[in-house]
Amino acid sequence: MTTYVNPFTGQTVSPSQVGYESLTISANTPLTWPINGNNTTTSANIIDVTATIGAAVFRGTISGTTLTVTSVTSGTIAVGQTITGTNIATGTTITALGSGSGGAGTYTISVSQSIGTAETITAPALLLEMPAATQVSTGQAIIVRNIGSYAFTVADNSGNTIVSVSPGISYYVWLTDNTTVNGTWTEVQFGAGTSAANASQLVGYGLEALSTTLNTVTPLVNYYTNSTLSANAQSQLSVWQGGAGTITLPSSSVVGINWFTIIKNNGTGILTVQTSGTDQIDAAGTSTQLQLGESFALVSNGSSGYSSWGYGQSTLFSFTQEQISVTGAGATITLTSTQGSYTLQEYSGTLSQNTTVIVPPTVQFYVITNATSGSYTLTFSTGSGATVTIPSGSTVALVCDGTNLYAVSTVSNNVTSLTLSVGSATNPSLNFVGNLNTGLYLPNSNQVGITINGSEQAYFSSTGLTVFGGISGGTF
Repeated sequence: MTTYVNPFTGQTVSPSQVGYESLTISANTPLTWPINGNNTTTSANIIDVTATIGAAVFRGTISGTTLTVTSVTSGTIAVGQTITGTNIATGTTITALGSGSGGAGTYTISVSQSIGTAETITAPALLLEMPAATQVSTGQAIIVRNIGSYAFTVADNSGNTIVSVSPGISYYVWLTDNTTVNGTWTEVQFGAGTSAANASQLVGYGLEALSTTLNTVTPLVNYYTNSTLSANAQSQLSVWQGGAGTITLPSSSVVGINWFTIIKNNGTGILTVQTSGTDQIDAAGTSTQLQLGESFALVSNGSSGYSSWGYGQSTLFSFTQEQISVTGAGATITLTSTQGSYTLQEYSGTLSQNTTVIVPPTVQFYVITNATSGSYTLTFSTGSGATVTIPSGSTVALVCDGTNLYAVSTVSNNVTSLTLSVGSATNPSLNFVGNLNTGLYLPNSNQVGITINGSEQAYFSSTGLTVFGGISGGTF
């Protein structure tokens, strides 16, 4: 490594010392060593820095030099920010406000380009760039203190991050290798109170550094197709957004004991949660199912599978009622998740063609009344599996297993026939409230008996009426 020494004393020569500097930065700012007459943005022993703008993450499109922001994920958009993204031209900065003033709206940018489909765009924190490392000796150091409201980044001469400095935090930064222009820099945090730990360097799965503290977080990740979770899914909320599908858990022996994740079915079909290999869930099987709106957390035992807890059963699929009109409907009526959550359903209106109602493919119980008119059929299906056709004027109890629909029982609203048991003189098949031993029964085949107070008084047969007690109060 190159060192600079006094030819008379042999001692290391450093740049002329500037004890203190206060900088306000509104763009990426390179520092200079206080040598050769440099007196602008010099690297002092102690530098207090105020950044006027912070980082931001947002989505938008670009047409020419107009940036249109559709939504902001974090931070505030400001003039002077350098923006980056998958299709953003290098060196693009925001030069002026349009209709936007930190949030959604339009902004003017420095480089003309075209991005027709909205993408995620990042405006990183401002850079405070160190001077060339080759101009000084190793051991050259500065103290940087953030006295502003926005975080900024101390970077080497090429803009590579050395350390991010949050508001109210100070860092001691020194040079350990000056063989390249960028050099190698090391830092230690000051101003952390009673602890010397750097919260950002302690971050792991489920943790986030906010200033000097560690905070627990639950990242939300959406899944639309069959997926296998990795160890990185530690502490995350995995939300299923597709139809019927499968999420496969990582091997419990790979992720280790106490690894956990949370899974919710926010899709339109049954979600199967499947283990890897011979792992089991609650020692009861290698898979389990989550119905629409259901969720649970899973904790690895580190060897043979997972234990579940916090099972959240859907509150949507409860005992509720809905009325649906079929008038003007086409050949297919597809119920929404909300419509499919109603246990009691009545269909009314006029059918103009044979119509199939598609219910959500999830386990559910229904009591359905067909009160429609028109000489067409009303059939219920999940889109696959067994179906049930309900006649007009009937109420049918249905059970859905996620694929098939089955009729439990059928009650006609317009009774055209009634089948009774044989009964007896003391217990007639057709009787009356408060007088159960008076009514009609079947004394013999092809006979209808009349019993009063438990005693047969007469019966009808193919030969006529037989009366045992005679006629009272008139003639026959």
